[in-house]
Amino acid sequence: MALQLVNGGRPDAVAFPLFNTLLDRTGRRQLQRLVTVVSASRGQIVARQGEVNRDLIVPASGVIKLSKVAPDGQRLIIAFRAPGDPISLQRSDTPWPGTAQAVSDCILCRVEWESLGRLANRYPAIHQALLDLASDEIASQQDRLLLLGRGTTEEKLASFILEYCHPARAPSSIGREIHLPMRRSEIAEYLALTTETVSRVFSRLKRDRIIMMRRPSLIVVLNRPALEAMAMGRQGETQHRTVPAALESLQGSG
Repeated sequence: MALQLVNGGRPDAVAFPLFNTLLDRTGRRQLQRLVTVVSASRGQIVARQGEVNRDLIVPASGVIKLSKVAPDGQRLIIAFRAPGDPISLQRSDTPWPGTAQAVSDCILCRVEWESLGRLANRYPAIHQALLDLASDEIASQQDRLLLLGRGTTEEKLASFILEYCHPARAPSSIGREIHLPMRRSEIAEYLALTTETVSRVFSRLKRDRIIMMRRPSLIVVLNRPALEAMAMGRQGETQHRTVPAALESLQGSG
């Protein structure tokens, strides 16, 4: 199924999230002329491993998962991309390193690398932003490899939740809902755990009043210091910290 154009493909109602803050009004107008806005339904393939795609793709809403086929034929989830995250920073003339698939209904902004390069020659801050993104991605992957290799199940899941508490992805203040549209099995695959283990740790976090779950895809962080301590392997340090009184009324519904 082909991706569907949104608003005729023009970003009139959907802002390109990655470079807008780096550009002046003229630069933003020039960028908008380069961007095509498309939608993808849950489960739809956005880009396939091995294909050459000459666009930079950034979600404006929804979540994309990146998966890769291992030499033994097993497909593994290697990353999730939330709004504002470029799906891939690979060179425009090289095959995609993995398959990008919509975890939820998504709105995507696409711009040709060649056109973006010409704009970046006029606005060098774009080049620096891309370099910073690539550096952040390398550091993130190094942290993930360390976590997968040495982290406990609790550390893995706590770190995963904190990724989605990041201000760029979701409201991070205590008591705000965080939407996790991926299935428990997808989280488990990403963290190299079993689905049963992921469900058990979620239940423990709820029982210990570290999080509340309105439903499986909506959680509320009640005790962020405890979650952070768990992610760093220091689970006992903040276990008994009092939950803010303003949240007491919420816990009955979790």
